[in-house]
Amino acid sequence: MSNGFPHELAIGDVYFSPMLAVLGLSLLVTWITVTVLNKLRWSRFLSYPSATFLAIMVFYALAIDHWFIKI
Repeated sequence: MSNGFPHELAIGDVYFSPMLAVLGLSLLVTWITVTVLNKLRWSRFLSYPSATFLAIMVFYALAIDHWFIKI
């Protein structure tokens, strides 16, 4: 039984896991979110900014994987 979604990404003759695209996109969106939080000065209310960065990135990775790229 096969679904219509690819199981790997091909760039030339090299195959990559779709999780690589998910993590790259979630990293980019997380950087944008953290920049917005810093511009609005909402990041001053956070105790551990690095842990918050990782938590936001995991949230975006799960959301992108679930709704957009369906591995």
